[in-house]
Amino acid sequence: MLQKLAVVALSVGLLATVAYGQQSGAATLNGTITDQSGAAVPAAKVTVSQAAIGLTRTTETTNSGLYAFPSLPVGGYTISVEKSGFGPAKAENVDLSIGTTSTLDFKLQVGTTTETVNVTTEAPLVETSQSQTSTVIDNKSVSDLPINGRNFLDFTLLTPGVVLDRSRTGDLSFGGQRGTANSVQIDGSDSNNSFFGQAMGRTGTGRNPYSFSQDSVQEFQVNANTYAPELGRAGGGVINVITKSGTNDFHGTAFEFFRDKALNANSWENNRAGSPRRNYHYNQFGATLGGPIKKNKAFFFFDYDGQRNSEPIVVFFAGGTAPADADSQRGVALLQKYLGAYPRSLNNNVYLFKSDVNLSDSQRISVRYNANRFNGVNYENSGNQSALEHTGNADVTTDNVAGTHSWVLSPKALLESRVSFTRDNEPGASNSTAPEAVIQNGGNTVINIGRNNFSPRFTNAKTFQWAEGFSYTRDRHSYKIGSDFIFQRIGNFFPGLFSGTFTFPSYAAFALGQPSQYRQAFAGAGTDGALTHPNVNEYAFYVQDSWRVSNRLTLNYGARYDLFDYAAGTVKNTDAGLAALNLDTARINLDKNNLSVRLGFAYRVSDSGNLTVRGGYGMFVGRTPAIITGTSLSQNGIQVQTYTLTSNFPTYPNVLSAPPALNRTPDIYVFDPNYQQPTSHQWSLNLQRQIGKSYSVQVGYLGVKGTNLTRTRDINLFPAVATAGTLADGTPVTFARRPSGRPNANFGRISLFDSGAASIYHSGFIQVNKRLAQNFQLMASYTLAKVIDTKPDATSVVVGTDDAKNAQDTLNPDGERGRGNADIRHRFIFSGVWDINYAKRVKSAMLRNIIGGYQLSVVSTLQSGRPYTATVGSDPNNDGNISTDRPFALGRNTFEGAGLAQVDMRFTRDIALYKERVALRLMFEAFNLTNRVNFNNYNLSQYSFSASAFRFTPNASFFTPTSTSPNDPRILQLGAKITF
Repeated sequence: MLQKLAVVALSVGLLATVAYGQQSGAATLNGTITDQSGAAVPAAKVTVSQAAIGLTRTTETTNSGLYAFPSLPVGGYTISVEKSGFGPAKAENVDLSIGTTSTLDFKLQVGTTTETVNVTTEAPLVETSQSQTSTVIDNKSVSDLPINGRNFLDFTLLTPGVVLDRSRTGDLSFGGQRGTANSVQIDGSDSNNSFFGQAMGRTGTGRNPYSFSQDSVQEFQVNANTYAPELGRAGGGVINVITKSGTNDFHGTAFEFFRDKALNANSWENNRAGSPRRNYHYNQFGATLGGPIKKNKAFFFFDYDGQRNSEPIVVFFAGGTAPADADSQRGVALLQKYLGAYPRSLNNNVYLFKSDVNLSDSQRISVRYNANRFNGVNYENSGNQSALEHTGNADVTTDNVAGTHSWVLSPKALLESRVSFTRDNEPGASNSTAPEAVIQNGGNTVINIGRNNFSPRFTNAKTFQWAEGFSYTRDRHSYKIGSDFIFQRIGNFFPGLFSGTFTFPSYAAFALGQPSQYRQAFAGAGTDGALTHPNVNEYAFYVQDSWRVSNRLTLNYGARYDLFDYAAGTVKNTDAGLAALNLDTARINLDKNNLSVRLGFAYRVSDSGNLTVRGGYGMFVGRTPAIITGTSLSQNGIQVQTYTLTSNFPTYPNVLSAPPALNRTPDIYVFDPNYQQPTSHQWSLNLQRQIGKSYSVQVGYLGVKGTNLTRTRDINLFPAVATAGTLADGTPVTFARRPSGRPNANFGRISLFDSGAASIYHSGFIQVNKRLAQNFQLMASYTLAKVIDTKPDATSVVVGTDDAKNAQDTLNPDGERGRGNADIRHRFIFSGVWDINYAKRVKSAMLRNIIGGYQLSVVSTLQSGRPYTATVGSDPNNDGNISTDRPFALGRNTFEGAGLAQVDMRFTRDIALYKERVALRLMFEAFNLTNRVNFNNYNLSQYSFSASAFRFTPNASFFTPTSTSPNDPRILQLGAKITF
């Protein structure tokens, strides 16, 4: 007992815990025990047990007749109630899902009868004590719905308030926030790459398809709004995942999926160009095995998942026909060897091993190891205008180890310990040592050869997470107190332009060796050059309470404090102009004002709990991606020194061996001295009703206000002045243009990372769920939403490459206020699984096998178009950024593209092989079944601009489509799976 008290005292003293209870990859069960008159029954013994894993826990009801079981492993339970003077009661097959708080009440019969009262066999669909807005994607949805590429995170899009973030491939937008605002939790532990602000391994970004196998996921919860204080480091949403575990029975699978170009339709781009279908070969395969090591004591689960994808990249000249003169034709001849095709292939391997051990009736330990080995052959910088030597392999190596120890100290107290370690290494190789050469024709790039200008590179991150947790139930209160510590060590090597890059303005210039520009970077004396260590220590503390005010009303409230301690720079630029602006290139403000409060309620309108109203408000503090803290460490004008030559070039393909004797006007990045962490304010109000035993309908409103959002803006500019210009037909126009030069002539751009951007999101939604019953389940929702923001972005870190992410007028960034990139006004999504298996009662085994064992599942998405911004294909405002200039007084995102409509389908047939214990499942899948063309990009240049004449010429092809979504064209897939 003294040992337990010491551990509890240490836990409370350190406030050291991680997200637990209903948020940690586990479930919570609570309820009220009353007699026939409705009076509370105190000191009743309540026992929960899950036979599949040999788990049993017991508690007693409080003086108010309340009981609670926090942090239960997900699965099916039996709940029994005993009290002297009353007959026993029992509920069987109660399925508890991740992150949910299920309320199950019992009414005991007075007497000494031993006959058990069976209360219910299913958990209620309406959570009567949770106030957050969240959705559970259950195991049947994860395993049976069609998914293109096996990235289970794509299922997040089945829920209200979540859309793809157009700002960066693979990101998800919750409540209008950018993808960097989200967090992924696996088995209660952090699984994020906080350098890039994405999931660990940068899952789904167009390279690594996934870091955790779809078959290793038991289920997951999408927390979209007003979640509890124990979850944090996210201003958007939190995706809470639980992996599979072994049970007392052996189970396993083996599967194979196959695609080939013969099964696919041709793409819109190829049809437009008159090209045949591209070569395409795709294999996905894997196996799982789980079972007992010792019955009721120890269990294991193993999963392997592999993916192979190969396609040729055809290199050709872009930019029109080459001139007929001899020098141009000689240049074409010299470049011929770079044309043709080279292979680009994806090789992904994912492994997971998990073991769960019941140390005793009160202690349980779980250890999980997941490994991801991705090899992207020629993925580094490939494309039709990128020669083989201009690309290289892009790899991902991740290791994710997590352990959890739960200890039931008493019927009312639980101690939970968590530790995790992750490694996320992402190197990019180069196929050449020659300098980069960019060959142009008529102002357009026709081909890139030599080493691409940022390889070889690497971003390696090691993260250690430690947490202790304590929860305590007292009468009508369920308290939680704790913290979560994360220590991340990062090495980022990004040698942009270190190997040199030549720009040749024409084929002839290349043949004659006459570049128009040469750029090369060098490490500053006594510095690490392109290598930075943007380490971060994250400390989080929280306290919360769930107060059952009455049998109808529950209040959930608490507070959280976050501290993000970012590594400061070791190199300071002492320029007097920077000092006058109070800018310190070696400093990142330590924002200590990150106390956030959260309050929610849930009210049972009906005694049965079939109708519940819930709502809440909370503040949520997000991370600052280390990609921008690292940029501030290296791009300070000293650590990395970049030179641009417009004469006296080295002879191609030679490069400079030392910095030239030239004056530089470097572009630098620096943090605003008052920088604050990105924050969101979230509020919601929902009404949920259970209809019958299987259906629930929820109508709700979600609001999100983003404040202190990160953006990058050039402050080294003179104010713009009204300037007279003309249209091509002579019509006079007025536009804003800046005087040439810079206020601080020692620099080009002074890009300030500030926290001044903002956003506002409003949405109303209706969601219908049907749990599996009568062989059918569905989830459907319609969302009406609107996003307005001032163009926040936490990833604009490379001059030129990231220019489109910045404001048109960076001295007046609030002038960007307009429709957010994630503003999709109407969105409807439907998913359903239908087990066409109505022949179980047929006596003939042959007939049962013929007409039974089929399944149809569908995911259908309909949504309105995304907003787009018209631009001018030049730099009328003279700020050095040609990607953000808009025509005249036109606002941002004022044009809307075509809507999206897509249907994905899976049809399967199960064939029993051995005593119905072993089965073969044959699968046919179609993605974008109707082969609808869904455009995702357009020619956005509304005018061209002549800087010499100040003349704007309309572009006849403005807003014509240029590309389609990644799901175009239709893809067919065949598969087979053996289960036992």
